Amino acid sequence: MTAPSDSHVPFFRTRLAPSPTGALHLGHARTFLITWWMARQAGAAVIMRMEDLDAQRAKPASVQQAYDDLDWLGLDWDQGPQAQDTPGDLYVQSHRQAFYAAALEALEKAGHIYPCVCTRADIAAAVAASSGAPHEDDAQVRYPGTCRGRFATCAAAQQHTGKPACWRLTVPDGTVAFTDAIAGPQSFDVAGVVGDFPLTRFDGTPAYQLACMVDDAAMDIDWVIRGDDLLSSTPRQILLYRALGRTPPHFAHVPLVIGPDGQRLAKRHGESRIAQFRAAGVPPEKVVGWAAWRSGQIARPCALAARDLIAPFDLAKLPRERIVLGPDDFQWLAP
Repeated sequence: MTAPSDSHVPFFRTRLAPSPTGALHLGHARTFLITWWMARQAGAAVIMRMEDLDAQRAKPASVQQAYDDLDWLGLDWDQGPQAQDTPGDLYVQSHRQAFYAAALEALEKAGHIYPCVCTRADIAAAVAASSGAPHEDDAQVRYPGTCRGRFATCAAAQQHTGKPACWRLTVPDGTVAFTDAIAGPQSFDVAGVVGDFPLTRFDGTPAYQLACMVDDAAMDIDWVIRGDDLLSSTPRQILLYRALGRTPPHFAHVPLVIGPDGQRLAKRHGESRIAQFRAAGVPPEKVVGWAAWRSGQIARPCALAARDLIAPFDLAKLPRERIVLGPDDFQWLAP
């Protein structure tokens, strides 16, 4: 069982991890299909995991819709909420709180995390006081370590300040390097650019970095295939793997499908939701064929079943630039 991109790299398990914060769109479909093609070609198991921890944005109706959309596209999975004779709750993040609590306890005992009461406004103010106000277009403000060593526990932090606390990872100095199967060699200075990053929200809910890493480790995922908007998350998750004494998986970050304005797909770019194509009577083979075309696997779009691309799929043909959705895409995808 080997990954298509490198005959020397083993590939046993990957995951499909939709989030029910909205409907799946063409970009999601393309990334999930690429994941599925790579896995099925390698003979690897596919795990379905519903990432529903964002309670404020999660939409219950989107959970079943995600399963239905992926099934409509022709994707299947070996373990997960919809797999026969499988304890589905184990694959839904909102039911996995005990796993995250255990990881936090281990990190706390090892001295890798500390309580923090700093809000985003507090951090911005601290940075402004020390080095001038950040620019409006700054993507991220580095956390300066204000709460490092201040409090023993989150309860003590709240008692002392009257503010709720989160847990932050103490990030060591130096770069984190890894090789992405699509983006190539990568090196990130997490300490210098991001600083100590949060592992929980102030209400105790696990943050994405913690939940994703803990789940991938617990589910023995050895290949993570996802959108390139999460490339900068990878070095943070690698630091968590190291702190917990686990081996990181291999990573492949798929360039996103975006609108002509360079932004993530939205209604202003035209209808791109999978559910709407289904409702309009568009055959799933047209969407799959579009994804194959936009993944560099075929020269022009044609109707294909998902299984048709398992054998011929070649990761080396995948475009390394983001795909801009335009008139040609919508013309092919018209009912």
